[in-house]
Amino acid sequence: MGTLGFPAIRRETPPGSESLVGVWTPDHRKLGSIGMRISGSVSSHGFALNIDPDLGVYTTFTACALPGVRMTSLAELAAERGLPTPTHSEVRDAVVRAVTTHLAPR
Repeated sequence: MGTLGFPAIRRETPPGSESLVGVWTPDHRKLGSIGMRISGSVSSHGFALNIDPDLGVYTTFTACALPGVRMTSLAELAAERGLPTPTHSEVRDAVVRAVTTHLAPR
């Protein structure tokens, strides 16, 4: 999310721990989730990036099977910096640029 002005990191999952795959802030709040499931020889993939959800809902369950994880959103990060929340179009375009850059032949 660096192209939107918000630093983000990838966390390594320690052996035997629940997966830390996703998009994290440097202070270890979770901003986005990436998942895959295989059931009956069918794979399902998912990607969720929190732009401006009601974060209160995350107090009612254990997010990503990670007790104590604090979810965040681009809206929350923007408010902390006194910036406007990126629009859905801005976020979509940033994700498309990042994915196509990463998947481009080298």
